[in-house]
Amino acid sequence: MVTSRSRRRLSPEARRGELIDAAIRLLDSGQDVTNWVQAVTAEADAAKGTFYVYFSSWEEMVAAVRDRVLRDYVDRFDRLAESTEPIDWWATLDAECAAAIGVIARPGGLHAAVFHSKPASADEGGPDIIAAIAKALRRGMDDGAFREVDPHIAATLLFTVLHSAADAIAAGERSQVWLEAVRDLNRHWLAPPPMQ
Repeated sequence: MVTSRSRRRLSPEARRGELIDAAIRLLDSGQDVTNWVQAVTAEADAAKGTFYVYFSSWEEMVAAVRDRVLRDYVDRFDRLAESTEPIDWWATLDAECAAAIGVIARPGGLHAAVFHSKPASADEGGPDIIAAIAKALRRGMDDGAFREVDPHIAATLLFTVLHSAADAIAAGERSQVWLEAVRDLNRHWLAPPPMQ
């Protein structure tokens, strides 16, 4: 009988992608894992040795996970910034904030792996989430939805506020109170001044 592993012929890029996807699922699940390499290869339906074909260590895998997760965020904000369609910026900002807080506050190791572990090498930059948020906020300012502020500072502060709110929710505080506070803060700070 032929096993599923022997029937599956994937390109190296696809196999590496499957391993990263499996690691993301496991980290996001919050499972208590003692051997990450074994757990990831089992989740990906790959032989244990396959891991070391693509990654020299678990730290290198975490760097790949970080890159994938941040790339997904950056791509989303890039699409907003580059869209030619009209955007309801306040509804979009509220939805993005709520989604980010939900992901960060969720128990599990994905957030810690992405935002609280050091990159595999000191010079490794990876996708710049702050720059992507700033670009989207700039588009909202250009559209007249948000008042003119430094977009980089606004993106940095917004990211910090979301992270703090999510950490408070993860520690047991009421999510609705924090979501409303973030919404109110955004409205007070980013709303354009009333027309004279």
